Amino acid sequence: MFCVECGKETEDIREGLCGDCYMADADIKIPSSLDIEVCTTCGAVKDGHRWIERPDMETVMLQRIDGSLEPTYKVDRYSFAAAFREEDRRNIHVELDVELETRDLKKSVIKESRIILKNGQCRVCSRVHGHYYEAIIQVRPTLRELTEEQMTTVKEMVNREVKVKRGDERSIFITSTEEKHGGIDFYMSDNGVSKKLAKRIAETFGGETTTSGKLAGMEDGKSIYKMTYSVRVPAYERGDFVVISDTIFQVREIRTSSGHVTLTNLETGEPVTVDRKDMEEAEILGDESIVQESVLVSEDEKEVKVLDPDDYKTRTLVKPPGYVTEGDTVSVLKHMDKMLILPRT
Repeated sequence: MFCVECGKETEDIREGLCGDCYMADADIKIPSSLDIEVCTTCGAVKDGHRWIERPDMETVMLQRIDGSLEPTYKVDRYSFAAAFREEDRRNIHVELDVELETRDLKKSVIKESRIILKNGQCRVCSRVHGHYYEAIIQVRPTLRELTEEQMTTVKEMVNREVKVKRGDERSIFITSTEEKHGGIDFYMSDNGVSKKLAKRIAETFGGETTTSGKLAGMEDGKSIYKMTYSVRVPAYERGDFVVISDTIFQVREIRTSSGHVTLTNLETGEPVTVDRKDMEEAEILGDESIVQESVLVSEDEKEVKVLDPDDYKTRTLVKPPGYVTEGDTVSVLKHMDKMLILPRT
């Protein structure tokens, strides 16, 4: 049999053509250049409508090349090997050795192209640079400003939680932090994380949380709100000394869930539970830094005689229930004309 195209005599004829003539039209097209958008901030690569973080660039280039190849109708299958040569930071020359297959025939072709790395900005980096936020966590004091220790605790809580929640999800971040009105504001990229964090801060300090929202626009036909979670930190903390109706107490526990505060009556040593609203009228004396050490002079079963730490006069004080002296001093708290022994915990 003869090939109708070239006249070659051969037993291997397909549609009147020899193998070479039959494969003459088998080819594959590749664009002269291929663009890959790379985030200039984090190096993420755009793939369609999504961004790939920490990509393997060779894999990305191979996938981009594979997706751009257009074989002609005669090609049943193809495979290729790619060689990359960097011309400069943004241009990479590509040489492809492509093997085309049609039925039981094969053909190799060499193709060339260029990959152009274009500057871009991924969604996350765009949001970071654009100060994007979905929620604000406002931490405010009730009366006095937040202490330096409270500020540090809140910051550490928020930063630690965001770091844990973020993991491989870069969309969770703190947009900005502002200290204002004796407290601190956190502008957050994720509403769900913000809601949980506000609750945790309130539980830590025994505070209250209120929520408000502001319409920020529409997305995919849905209303988008920017939420504000306000955490009101009470003026007192665990361990503080307070005065209620001329009686001195020490704060032992602040229960956010029930809204109750457990106190210890320093005159009787008895525990007392009050509603958090009742604490609004309490006079805050301070924390354990106002506790003084008084020299023990003598004691009996119910009382001790000590030296006043301010004027060194001898004073007789009632022992709290179950109190046992240790050493030659006792811890006392003075307020106005009162001087009380602190029960041991």
